[in-house]
Amino acid sequence: MERPPSGMKNRDLKGFGPFQVELADHLNYNTSLRLATLWEYPRSFIGSLKSENADVGLMMVDKMVERGDITSDDISTLTNALRQCKLDGVATEVEKIFRDNTSQTDLTKPETNIQRRDEEKAMIQWEEHGNALSTLLQATEDLGRKLELPTPTGSRTDTLAERHRERKEVEQELLHLRSSSLEAIDTAEAFIHENSTYLSAQQHSETRRRIRELRKQLEDLTDQLLKLRAATPPQVEAVQPIDLNCVTIEATDSKEKHQSIIDQLKEASDRGSPIRMLILDTTFKTIHENGNITLSSGVLLPFISTLAVLAVWTEKERVLCEAEFSGLLKYGSESTRIQEYTFQQCDLPSLTGTSSREVLKELQERGAKVKWCDTGHCLSTSAGSWETGTIDWVREACGAGVVMYKHWRKETLHLQIKMLEFATEKEIPVRILRLNRCYRSVTPDGSKLILQSGQTLSALASVKRINIETEDGRKIQEVEFSRLLMYADQSQSIEELSLRDSYRAVDAMTGSIILESGVMLPRLSSLCELTINAEGRELTERDVDGLLKYSSQFSKLKSDIFHFPEMGPAAPPMFVMLSHAT
Repeated sequence: MERPPSGMKNRDLKGFGPFQVELADHLNYNTSLRLATLWEYPRSFIGSLKSENADVGLMMVDKMVERGDITSDDISTLTNALRQCKLDGVATEVEKIFRDNTSQTDLTKPETNIQRRDEEKAMIQWEEHGNALSTLLQATEDLGRKLELPTPTGSRTDTLAERHRERKEVEQELLHLRSSSLEAIDTAEAFIHENSTYLSAQQHSETRRRIRELRKQLEDLTDQLLKLRAATPPQVEAVQPIDLNCVTIEATDSKEKHQSIIDQLKEASDRGSPIRMLILDTTFKTIHENGNITLSSGVLLPFISTLAVLAVWTEKERVLCEAEFSGLLKYGSESTRIQEYTFQQCDLPSLTGTSSREVLKELQERGAKVKWCDTGHCLSTSAGSWETGTIDWVREACGAGVVMYKHWRKETLHLQIKMLEFATEKEIPVRILRLNRCYRSVTPDGSKLILQSGQTLSALASVKRINIETEDGRKIQEVEFSRLLMYADQSQSIEELSLRDSYRAVDAMTGSIILESGVMLPRLSSLCELTINAEGRELTERDVDGLLKYSSQFSKLKSDIFHFPEMGPAAPPMFVMLSHAT
């Protein structure tokens, strides 16, 4: 484009061409250099702007048209960039020139009408979700009143039986209400996440308040129901038939229910009916002197001769000694059909003692497999040690998530590290890695995590989420925080890095977020979502403005979610989610 000779400029001429000419007059060297740098124009072009004879304004306009930064119906990219460069006055003048030359009064992007429709739709859906949560809150209150009925006393069987029937009806109603409520909560939380740009802070807060109230009422109802169960005499408990494909004995069940399940298992075993799987869900207490299993309720679980799979899920972080481990294996081997054992949420030893040789020999003869979910390893029945499982077994273990606990044996952590390295090598996705108070620090180059045991964990290319819970709530320090971000960013699949910290302020000089630990949150080029927990702090208007200004620096940021004071200290931790450019 050539600049028209003096005197040929006709104010009556309108259109995109005359606009470009006038725009060139407003783009001096400094303004053009700022825009070219912000937009990362080629170095050769930026160098040409510095030429003595260069018509900087026209060169810049030509380049913007070529790259689509300005079009005949949209200059918002340019005006937004000018304001980002603190050139608000120039941006306002450019908008006026554009209106004068194109007769456009609405300078927003063509998508604005679509955005308005999306916003209106979001408001309608917000009201619908709010009404659904309110309805469920009322339903839980009504059900709570039913549970407050007086518990009968005395020995009248018909009254007790009636009370039992009522309790069963309420229990079924609670299960249905719980399922509906959890589904509504998940849907509402997903809605908030997807439509955060359309919702105000007050709308965010109101919806989350209802979600918290609903969760609390469900917990209270469950507690009431458990108390009611305890008050219901065992002689009127109805016997529930078990499914022999999968029988679960849960710690939350009563002693009478444990006994009822065991009686049915024994009866099925005595008549030769195959029992495919028995799950002890946090109910294993110890091995009795006669070889039976003592449950958490004190009831003895006798040998089941037709059992195929024994699954033991212990309380989290439980460490089983060799005697307990071999005792469980010996218990299962009393079955003529035993094929497999699975263990979860526990720390298991190797079987190297002389007392375990007989058990290993029995397993070897039967061809039974012993799987350890927490490490993706299987027990070698010939050596009594642990070896990496099949690739399908490792994929299943990584898909469920890997949790590393502080109090587990060093050998166990070594097996977990081996599994994670194997998963990286075979490109097996690791859904989540949780470091439960076993994290100590990170190397200066961010390449490895150092555990409390002194062991190191290299960066994992296939891990999606990393959750680090420090010992005794220790705060992550500034340098350490940056190194952890370097560590997480080495994964090719990372979506989330979760660290416990909370918001303190926005630095007035740099605009960076300062966390409670003193860490200054750096500019993260790959940030796509930011959640800040204020933990009961009263956020001022200056805080909110600072947070919004901080988030506006990132082109990938899809939404800002701020947990405000009314959420209280029970609000979730701060999440920094990272994603690689595609």
